[in-house]
Amino acid sequence: MKKTLAALTVLLAFAATASELVQNGDFELPADSGWQAFAWGDFPDTGNCRLWRRHTHHQDRDFEMMLHKMLNKGFRLFQKVEIPDVHIGFSVSCRLTSKTESEPYFAAACISLEYLDSRDTVLGETRIYSATSGCDWTSNSRLHLIPAPDSLGWHDYGFRIDDELENLPGVDPDSVAAITLALFGYVDRNG
Repeated sequence: MKKTLAALTVLLAFAATASELVQNGDFELPADSGWQAFAWGDFPDTGNCRLWRRHTHHQDRDFEMMLHKMLNKGFRLFQKVEIPDVHIGFSVSCRLTSKTESEPYFAAACISLEYLDSRDTVLGETRIYSATSGCDWTSNSRLHLIPAPDSLGWHDYGFRIDDELENLPGVDPDSVAAITLALFGYVDRNG
C-alpha cells in the first residue's frame, strides 16, 4: 500500500493591516465554509482522501484541519484569496508528515501558495513541504520549495509575500492579484 499523511493545522493569516483575508482560516467553521476540496488520480473517491476538523490535533483549544491522502496522486483543500497588493504577511502553523509503504513511490505533504494574475493564470508557487525520498520537486524561477521537518511537532512559518516573491524571479510581483492557498497531500511513482 502506498500512502501519504499530511497532518496540517493551518492557522492562516494573510495580515493586511489588522484584517485577515482568508475566510475561515482558523477552521472554527467546517471546511466547506470558505474552502474547496479536490482529489485526483487513481481512486479519488474510495475513502482514501479524508479531512478531519478537530480541536485535539494541536495542544491549543482551537480547531485545526488534518488532510489525509492515501493511494496514488493528490488531494488538496484550497481557497483563492484576492489580495490588495503583495505587501502583506503570511503565517501558518503546521505539522507535515509524509510516509510511503511502497519503495517505488514518494509521498509529500505541503502548504502551497499559488500566485495568480487577474485572469487566474498561475504565475508561480511557494511550497512549505515534507517529502519522502524520491520526491522530484525542485526549486526553479517559478517554484520555491521550503523544506519542513517530517515531524510530530508543530512548526510556525511566516513571511511577507513581497519578500517571498524575490525567490521567484520568473514572477512579476506587479501582476499578482490573488493567491490560491492549499493544504496538499501527494503520492507519485519515483522517476
